[in-house]
Amino acid sequence: MKKHIDKIVLALVFELVLIGVYWARIDDPSFKHFFVREDHLVEWLTVMALLGGSALCFFRVWKLWAKKNWIFLLSTFVLGCLFFFGAGEEISWGQRILGIESSEFFKAHNAQGETNLHNLVVGGTKINKLVFGLLLGIFIAVYFLIVPLLYRKFEVVKKWINALAMPLPTWFHIACYAALFLLAEATGSGKKGELLEFGGCWIFLMMTLYPLNKENFKG
Repeated sequence: MKKHIDKIVLALVFELVLIGVYWARIDDPSFKHFFVREDHLVEWLTVMALLGGSALCFFRVWKLWAKKNWIFLLSTFVLGCLFFFGAGEEISWGQRILGIESSEFFKAHNAQGETNLHNLVVGGTKINKLVFGLLLGIFIAVYFLIVPLLYRKFEVVKKWINALAMPLPTWFHIACYAALFLLAEATGSGKKGELLEFGGCWIFLMMTLYPLNKENFKG
């Protein structure tokens, strides 16, 4: 049962993604207003995945503190911080929940007038599209398609990736992300990115929990 947790979790995730695709195809305005709306189900499930990844990384630092070197521990800690940062950004650091008004800077430079970095507009360019869209897309393509092949082929690459505590995707995770991308595109919705973000965060969590190089994370 334990070794199939990633498959069970991602099966449930894809059920929601398929519901979203169908919803968007038959009623896109309703899909945008209810299914992928901020502070609703999909966003909170995305936050759960990110917080889960953060907790997993911090737990590994604690568990492996006396068994791994400082580079491994620091890399794992940084990944945990990135997960936590993603969760904070997703909910604008609790601003809407706590009813905190944005500062004048964010009102003037944030596309949604919220306290987060990913919606900033700099010189007419949306950071969300540049960094969290184009650059993140390139990173995911390289990380999921090229890095695992190099890991399997070259011992020196394998050594460095394990030393830096980089969890790598299995073929299952790669197939899941490819399927997720195609399904998100099939929505035909301007909010397809929300589904891609939701599914992608859960895939990345499961990849971190059960990576290709899982032996590297055992105590």
